Amino acid sequence: MNKRPSRPASEEPVAERDWLAQEQALSMPAGRRADALLARALRTLPTSQPPPGFAAEVARLAAAGPRQARAVDTRLERHLLNALLGLLALASLGATAWYGSQWWALASEALGTDAAQWALLGVACVLLSWLPEAVRRLHGGPAPEPA
Repeated sequence: MNKRPSRPASEEPVAERDWLAQEQALSMPAGRRADALLARALRTLPTSQPPPGFAAEVARLAAAGPRQARAVDTRLERHLLNALLGLLALASLGATAWYGSQWWALASEALGTDAAQWALLGVACVLLSWLPEAVRRLHGGPAPEPA
């Protein structure tokens, strides 16, 4: 019968032993143990400071409100995102046109019938959640204020 060798019961928890070893290493000379090397490295860590005027800049942005904080020009990213979404829509339409009426059978075969139905339901939910924003943009209404 195979038995695991019994480990000697320690009188202290492991975390406490480790903590005591680290504390002991802090008081030892640097050359005696590997823990002492770590303790010396921790004692000599460089202290970093925030850049000059950091607090004033943060206070200025906080006082300006959310509109000024978002004054960064993001037109390029928005144009790229719109181009990628358009490309995705074109690819989806192309795949639907290419495969014709077989696309549902292919999706059901690839994902399984239940998963394909859930995926279709998820796409419908996403489209319905975007619908109010799309209608607002088409009619040129004001953007809703963030909460």
